[in-house]
Amino acid sequence: MSPLPRFSIDLNEEFPRLKSAPSIEAVIHWQADASKQLAPDTLKKELTQRLPEYPICQNQQDIQITHSGKVDGISELIHRAQWSGLRLQDTEQSYVAQFMPAGVIFSRLKPYDTWETFKQEAIRFWDIFLELAEPTVIKRLGIRYINRIPLENDVSPSTYLKLGSHNLPGINISPASFFYKDTYQIPNYPYIVHWTRTIQPQQQSLTDRKALIFDIDVFTTELLQLDQGTLNQRLSEMRWLKNKVFFSCITDTALDRFGV
Repeated sequence: MSPLPRFSIDLNEEFPRLKSAPSIEAVIHWQADASKQLAPDTLKKELTQRLPEYPICQNQQDIQITHSGKVDGISELIHRAQWSGLRLQDTEQSYVAQFMPAGVIFSRLKPYDTWETFKQEAIRFWDIFLELAEPTVIKRLGIRYINRIPLENDVSPSTYLKLGSHNLPGINISPASFFYKDTYQIPNYPYIVHWTRTIQPQQQSLTDRKALIFDIDVFTTELLQLDQGTLNQRLSEMRWLKNKVFFSCITDTALDRFGV
């Protein structure tokens, strides 16, 4: 048996440009611990000055619940709220950013624009985090695209996504709902891919129809240095992996629907 061909990322490969992509959220996530303390009031002042087009929506807090034992036979629970960052959204409500002591999460909401526009805006936030928080290394870098395709009545998810056969044995009927999540370690590269597919049921109180959700999450498995060249290389390779999964799993019908 001949060995499998060596896997290689080809950054020169071109993918179709969709006029109406089904992405409802695109995310770039840096996990990088701050080496300087980020005081909430000081950080809020700095971000307000630097990013006037991004009003600060809210302080974020993590709630921790601990058990302190029993008093008069009654268990006591202690609630502790710990500040975990600031959440911002631009005035056009296209972008959402989270500044945290452990990194930055930057999201583009629907409608998705272009990768370059999205990446440049995300890196603008990352550069501010670098200056204010002074991390020493990137612990984890990831990109994630969540896609949603509404399903008309009696339309199978396989119309848009290459799912394979999951019919019930002996009866040959397709599932009314499902949840599949696959994890792939990319050979020769420091990346893992999570690929999730599920059905979002129709909400009785909403007008949203049943929809097919497929979520592609690519992230690094090793520490990254802070130089711009390394960051751009990793983002380019992860974007290629995302595109490779996306365009390999959708059907020609989906390509026609989204306007190649």
